[in-house]
Amino acid sequence: MKKILCILCMALSLVACDDKKSDKPVVKIGVVSSFSGKFAENGENVKATLDLALQDVAPKNIQIKYVYEDFGYDAPRAATAANKLINVDKVDAIISWSAVAGNVISPIADKAGVFHFGISNDKNIAVGKHNFIHWTQSEVLADKMVDLIKSKGAKSVVLFAVYQPGLQQTTDFVESKLKAVGIKTERVNFGIDDKDFNVIVDKMKKKNFDVWYTTALPPSLDILLKTILEKQVNKPLVAIDSFLFSNIQDKLDGAQYIVTPEGDKDLLNRVTKKTGSTNYFSLGYTYDAGYILGKTYSDLYNELGRIPTPDEVSNKIIETKNFNGSVGKIWVDADGVFQSGAVVMEIKNGKPVVFER
Repeated sequence: MKKILCILCMALSLVACDDKKSDKPVVKIGVVSSFSGKFAENGENVKATLDLALQDVAPKNIQIKYVYEDFGYDAPRAATAANKLINVDKVDAIISWSAVAGNVISPIADKAGVFHFGISNDKNIAVGKHNFIHWTQSEVLADKMVDLIKSKGAKSVVLFAVYQPGLQQTTDFVESKLKAVGIKTERVNFGIDDKDFNVIVDKMKKKNFDVWYTTALPPSLDILLKTILEKQVNKPLVAIDSFLFSNIQDKLDGAQYIVTPEGDKDLLNRVTKKTGSTNYFSLGYTYDAGYILGKTYSDLYNELGRIPTPDEVSNKIIETKNFNGSVGKIWVDADGVFQSGAVVMEIKNGKPVVFER
């Protein structure tokens, strides 16, 4: 009998704890990422990373709940997801992944007065008081790329650039900076689903460019790279991020690329332990955004005794200076753009390693 009473008391105690926990004010954060299609694996890692960020914030005064929406790397679906999160789920804030989603969601969130944190380097996404972005900026990537190309003594470069807002913007900067130092350029823009590069690669090969640059994404990425290799271009290959997504890295020895930081090793190990994946693209930025947003809501609730407004959240986050983020020391400028650095990688024996001159 005593044993039964003891068990009942424990059960009632647990119920009481659950009730107490459910009494905490709830902050809903919508997350629009790609959980299907070619970036599905990365989407699952984004989810795991945000869970880890929330675990590290460990808010004791409020509950933070993520509401996930899949946009399948499709802009119209991103708009549908954002409107659902705002009008149906009544979220307090949104985190979006990629320029494809961010560019669509930014004006929707701004009009609705909802805080929005974009994981992207496209500055257009940061327009509006409640819109922020976190990613190494195109100018930083472009400066690193120009330094790399100059180090090869190149006098001419062909620029292959996929039609994607952030990557087009980055290539714009690379092109203008190369021209400014007297390096000849020619631009080739193409679609993410293009399947035939034979004619254009032949044409560019005849022009004998010193360096071949690309910003590309699957599925066209490996089609382009295979065409360049099969036609024996035999010129240095450089890229911004793109080689990260290639399935033929074992054929790209010596190729170099500028990359945004993946995140600190502890975070990456924790993600792999959680998901089994080593696809770390964007995870450091995602963690920082989740951590900063979660901590801001928690800290402001402590100060105000209520859930803060989007204005109050924006005013707090815009003060971020010298924050030790997962991607290194970061700070936010007056336009809501978080600033961070970049690194140079080289593929050796089929694997990327940090390039050291």
